[in-house]
Amino acid sequence: MVAPELYLFANVNLVPRKYDDSAYDRLAEYVWDKEPTTKTYYFGIPFDFAEDVSGATLMFAFEIYENRERLTETHLKSAAMAKFLERALSIMTTGLDLAYYTKVGGFLDSRGDRQECGIMHDTKIECVSPAARETVISELQAIARGLEADEGVYTYVICASMEEKTGLRVFARFQSKDDLERVSRTGNVLRFWKEFGQTKIATMQQRGYFPNKKGWLHRSKL
Repeated sequence: MVAPELYLFANVNLVPRKYDDSAYDRLAEYVWDKEPTTKTYYFGIPFDFAEDVSGATLMFAFEIYENRERLTETHLKSAAMAKFLERALSIMTTGLDLAYYTKVGGFLDSRGDRQECGIMHDTKIECVSPAARETVISELQAIARGLEADEGVYTYVICASMEEKTGLRVFARFQSKDDLERVSRTGNVLRFWKEFGQTKIATMQQRGYFPNKKGWLHRSKL
């Protein structure tokens, strides 16, 4: 059986005023050149820091690997990563803050051209039970199918946690904040929250980010 692709969500928690020293540009260049099994290496900054990027204390990472071994054995154990961590950990307030998922629906790039978004949006969902998670996945898959032709929605990926049986994640990219707000008011989305928000979902956290020109969404046209 072929191991599934690994979808990684990470928080890079930084000491204030050290974002410019994080050296992710050089690491991303190395990964692009030397790690073809790293399929996505994409980053964003919370809107809290839109007017002061250098002051950012958090960088969000969305990464896709061929499988978990490619992360643990190829990426994390590379000489470039060791060199990066030697510098980066000294300006981080925590160690690597990683969460592991597998894709269960949606689309990474509806246009297939890596068009940069205006806003990315991460939704972390904790369902009340494994059975509830299956119901929620099915409903989110239907929402994704309805959004794939929407010109304002570039990405809508549904991921299930590999570490717990009730966790889900939805990573979306929109042309603009207006598109995010418009989609959140569509009939299918409103119906989803009305019917399942209080019966199938225990907790939900959301946060918006803007791209910071580090890394890439995918390597080639889909």
